[in-house]
Amino acid sequence: MQKLFKYYRRTRKDLKALLYIFIATYFLIEFVFNNYNEIFNGAHKLAVFFSDISISYISSFIFYFIVVQIKSEEDKANINELIGQKVYSIITSGHLLIQPFLVKKDKKANFEYLNRIQLRKLLSSFNKRDNEAPLSSNGKNKSWLEWYEYLKESTEEDFRIINVRYNLLDAELIKILSRIENSLFFYQFELLYNDVIGETFAMFEIQIFSYLNLIKELEVYADKNLSEFKYRKGDFVGLN
Repeated sequence: MQKLFKYYRRTRKDLKALLYIFIATYFLIEFVFNNYNEIFNGAHKLAVFFSDISISYISSFIFYFIVVQIKSEEDKANINELIGQKVYSIITSGHLLIQPFLVKKDKKANFEYLNRIQLRKLLSSFNKRDNEAPLSSNGKNKSWLEWYEYLKESTEEDFRIINVRYNLLDAELIKILSRIENSLFFYQFELLYNDVIGETFAMFEIQIFSYLNLIKELEVYADKNLSEFKYRKGDFVGLN
């Protein structure tokens, strides 16, 4: 019963508003107005007409709720685990854009969202081509640029899995994910390969800063709506 009530609460507000109107109309006609004489010719027929419409809508609403709304909510519940895991994977990849830099500065550092000045200072401290990233091949560390490419591809793969299920997501999550997917971080990513405008990540500060702000917004949403699928502490080194 509690689950049905939750599903009912999530039903479209306009449909519920019409339901209340037609229920009130039906009871007023059947239990109040029918006790009085007609105030004009044809009033009874008009009342019967609106009473029939009310019954029709109430019946249609019940059918919609059972066949459409409950199925939709159950589909969402079944998919939420996968969506939750992928959302937190996107958040984690966002954190890892700067977390390894923070750890290089302080081995005990935990992830935190930095302001523009702090971020600029951090990004200016690392050469994109230095092979110091927490990603290795054949026993050798990859460059920071390859690390960023890895995180980008991982996030894009998460989006590919989520995108085919957009019809099961709520509007707020779709809005946040769309902003992330269409952010400057992805559209201007190729700038990172241009050494003419800088050997560090400093020239990509605006893109990273705005991207992390979007990740923060996604994290707030996820912690409110998908927290049961959040990675356990320690699943990712250095993350809270």
